[in-house]
Formats: sequence, C-alpha cells, structure tokens
Amino acid sequence: MFYPIFIELENRRVLVVGGGPVAERKVEALLDAGARITVVSPDVTDRLMELANSSRLIWHQRKFHSSDLDGASLVISATDDAATQAEVASDAAAKNILVNTVDKPELCDFIVPSMLRRGEITVAISTSGKSPALAAELRRRLDSVVTDAMARTAFVLGAIRSEVHDRFPDSEQRKRVFEMIIDSGIVDWISTCDDAAALSRVRKMIEGISL
Repeated sequence: MFYPIFIELENRRVLVVGGGPVAERKVEALLDAGARITVVSPDVTDRLMELANSSRLIWHQRKFHSSDLDGASLVISATDDAATQAEVASDAAAKNILVNTVDKPELCDFIVPSMLRRGEITVAISTSGKSPALAAELRRRLDSVVTDAMARTAFVLGAIRSEVHDRFPDSEQRKRVFEMIIDSGIVDWISTCDDAAALSRVRKMIEGISL
C-alpha cells in the first residue's frame, strides 16, 4: 500500500533515465511542476532533443552512471532495459533517493498516479500499481465531475482564504465558514458570473456571517 502525497518540485533536480516516448511524457509533466530535469540516455525523442536544445533540460547522451544521481531529489527510470532498471533502483536506494521505475512496481519507492487537472484542482488516481489502465479509465469518468466551475470555485476560495483567517482566528470557525460558502451552491452559481463578481458575492457572504 502506497502513501499518497503531493510533492513540491519547483527548482529541484529530477533525473530521468531513458529517452523514449514514456520518458518524454514524464518529462513534460515534470516541467509543468517546475522541476530541473536531467535526462540520461544514448538516444532521445525529437521532442526531448528540442527541449534540450532550448535549455529546458540537460541531456547526457550516454548510458546511466551512478554519479548521475548526485544532487537528485527524485529519479524516474523510464528505460525498458532491465539491467539498467535494476542498476538505477539499486544505486538510488544506496543513496536514499526515491525512484520510480515505469511499469515495475517492485522497483518503485513511489508510483505516479493518473492525474486530472482543472485549474487549482488536481485529482490523483492510483490502483497501487496494479492496473494503470483502470486508473486511466477512472480518470476519464471523473473528467465530467471535476468541472471548470469547480476549478473557478477553488480559485475564489483561495483568493479569500487570508481574509477568512483574519476575520475568524479559530480553526473550527474557519472550517464552518468555508462549509457555509460551499453549501451556498457556489459550484452551481459561479458559472453565471465572472471571477470579480463571484469574489464580491463571497465577500458579502462572509461579512454577513456571525459565529
């Protein structure tokens, strides 16, 4: 059983071993998270080469060396070479660096879930490595549940968070305030106005709350 966690990778170094389509997909997601990426592989896809040429990642055109792990926060082993997979996992363990080996749960310290993003909302779905295809299907079904209205709601709630904290110093009171805002049907009515109008409506709601 894996422990679910979201990790901050902004400006942190991540090593990706492998240069094929799977590695490319991992790199694109890591770039979105703001990671500093080093790719080690004798060959890479055209897209990865383009990213290297534009200095969005560092590419070492060779096989994996244990020293590639130095300074890495995480490792993604996206090669289909079994010997390299085992070597990366073993060397990462020796250096206490968490590693994900694509499609090899037994060589993973963590797994990468299927993700659905809507603005500030991220939904992560995992089957503990048992069936990535099922995780992808669950993500597809949730696509119609996690709507743009929910993403806008998350934005508005984040925008007034500090105001709620200033007005209601008690954590239980803040919890009730946010519950009252959600119970107002905000996910339904927010689609009828722009963000400024939504913020104004929520602020008036907060001003009228007395706990």
